[in-house]
Amino acid sequence: MFQAAGGALNFTAILIPTLMALYYGFRCLVQTDKAIAQWGIGPAAEQMVKVTGAYALAQGIMYAVILLTSPAGAWELFAFSTIWSAVFLYISIQTNNSEWSKIEGVNASNEPIIVSAVMLALHIYIMATMSDIIYG
Repeated sequence: MFQAAGGALNFTAILIPTLMALYYGFRCLVQTDKAIAQWGIGPAAEQMVKVTGAYALAQGIMYAVILLTSPAGAWELFAFSTIWSAVFLYISIQTNNSEWSKIEGVNASNEPIIVSAVMLALHIYIMATMSDIIYG
C-alpha cells in the first residue's frame, strides 16, 4: 500500500482526507440530528446535511479503495476533490462572514474553514508531488 502511493508521506496525504470524509459522511448520515444541533442550522437543513453526508461517504469509500489498491490513474478524482475543497473553502469563509452567521441560534464555527483548508492543502500536495503516480 505504501509503495503504490509512493511512500508513507503520500499514503498519509491520502489517508487523512479519507478519514475526514468517512467521519463527516457518518456524522451527516447517522448522527444527523446531533450534527444539525452542533452546527445550529435548524431541522429544515436535514435533507441537505444528508446529501452532503452521502457525498462525503462516497468520497471516503473511493479514497479507501485507492489506498487499498493504488492511486495510479486516479488524477480525475483528486482534481475534482481539489476543486471541490477550494470552492468549499471560499463558500465557508463567505458564509461565516455573512448575515446568516449573525442569526440567533446559528453556530458559525470555523470548523468548515479548517476542514476545507486542510482538504485543499492535502489535495494540492497530492496533485503536485504525486503527479508521476496519479497520472499513470
